[in-house]
Amino acid sequence: MSGLYEKYKNLYKKQQSVENKKHRLNRWVVSYADFTTVLLAIFMVLWISSNLKIENHQVLAKNKIQKEIQNKEAQSTGPNHLIDGVKNPSDSKEIKVLELEKTVQNINANLEGKNKAQIIPEDTKITIRLSDGVLFDEGSAIIKADSKKTLDAVVFELKKNNKNITVEGHSDNVPVVGGKYSSNWELSSVRATNIANYLISSGIDKNRLSVAGYADNKPAATNSTEEGRAKNRRVDIVIEN
Repeated sequence: MSGLYEKYKNLYKKQQSVENKKHRLNRWVVSYADFTTVLLAIFMVLWISSNLKIENHQVLAKNKIQKEIQNKEAQSTGPNHLIDGVKNPSDSKEIKVLELEKTVQNINANLEGKNKAQIIPEDTKITIRLSDGVLFDEGSAIIKADSKKTLDAVVFELKKNNKNITVEGHSDNVPVVGGKYSSNWELSSVRATNIANYLISSGIDKNRLSVAGYADNKPAATNSTEEGRAKNRRVDIVIEN
């Protein structure tokens, strides 16, 4: 009887041992399933995030395009533009050139036959160049009476706009000897100041004006000849464009 018991006992232990081995062999399946589930969850999160970013970029791009369209529409219909869709002269290079040419023509017409001024148009400014012989006696900063008609013709044109103006005094390189002024710096500055004062007395807003005395630091011609020095002794009225 005891032998039969031992036989069944050993058989049971053997069966349990086999089942335990099978259980240990199949444990990796559970770990692999867990790993696969976690990996799938990570991919799902990344996929959802990428879709949200794409949608956000699309929304931002759409809003930007709509804003640009609205700005263009506002510019084309706003108060700073003409009815025909032509931009304000301050925004159009072509219209600026036309205005510049017209201003030069008007000044030349007002000075016709006088040969007392040189008009120098540039992209950003118009310079009205007046020789010192037209405006002043030698070594003097007092405006000559017969030059006031020339200045009045310039004033007439300056009143047509509200652009800024710089009155520049220039001289040759010959030192001042004797007289009221001690240097070309002083003489050129006082001459420019007196021209500016004349413009103000003729109705030009003083807030548009500035004055500079350059002495012989910005020559328009060579100082080695009398003709060149005569060109350098001048007053430039510079109109910003």
